Amino acid sequence: MLSLASSVADLAIEKIELFILALVRISMIIFLLPIFTVNTVPATIKAAISFLLAFLVFPQMPLISFTIANSPIFFFMIVIEQIFVGMVIGFTASFLLHFVIMGGEWVARDTGLMQGTQNPFVEFQSNIYSIFFPMILVVIFLASGGHYFFIRVLFESFQYIPMGNFVWDTRSFAAILMLLSASSFVVAFQFAAPVLGALFLCTVTLGLMNRVMPQLQVWLLGVPMKIIFGTLVIIYSLPLMVQLFHANFEQLQRALFAVLRAGGGH
Repeated sequence: MLSLASSVADLAIEKIELFILALVRISMIIFLLPIFTVNTVPATIKAAISFLLAFLVFPQMPLISFTIANSPIFFFMIVIEQIFVGMVIGFTASFLLHFVIMGGEWVARDTGLMQGTQNPFVEFQSNIYSIFFPMILVVIFLASGGHYFFIRVLFESFQYIPMGNFVWDTRSFAAILMLLSASSFVVAFQFAAPVLGALFLCTVTLGLMNRVMPQLQVWLLGVPMKIIFGTLVIIYSLPLMVQLFHANFEQLQRALFAVLRAGGGH
């Protein structure tokens, strides 16, 4: 009778430990997702969402091929593995907003609005466009149901990379990160190109005006003219920016599943 009770207790402890491992991986992903990197989202909300998702994922996890058997060292090693897996998935997902912030920096540089203000998406100060663009696109992302994709990634990460079976293909992962970095740079340029092109024409026009009328103080006229002209171009090019965002998100989806396959050694 005592041996049966001990076996039941060991099984319950094993289940609790597995739930903690799943919670560790999911928490790392949630805390690194672009939607939740905003400083205004309380840590308690992120923790609650992580716990809820872990509660939903845990019953559908594949069977594990190892036994923790009350070994603190082995349990600690598996925790480190889950932290690393969660960091890799979350870091890859963070590329969703990299091109937006980069494009905002370029637009702000040409419009002359480089004054720093606290950016809720990152831990340092940024300009107004690097804050405005991510906020707009996060709203579009949530409105289009993109968050359901990340919930799917959470579920399928345990299918591709089961606990204790982490076999990392470093060459594939490095290639994926290089492609994402290059793609972010290209898409950031496409994202900011309408505004940059319009502001370039504005600068050329001001230069010609200065040649025709040297007495006109172009530098006083140029700053407000660039801000107004750039803002108008941004308003009319928002549909194009949304299309670029969706195209980049589709590419990120393929990259995330490639990362999962690389982590599982497929």
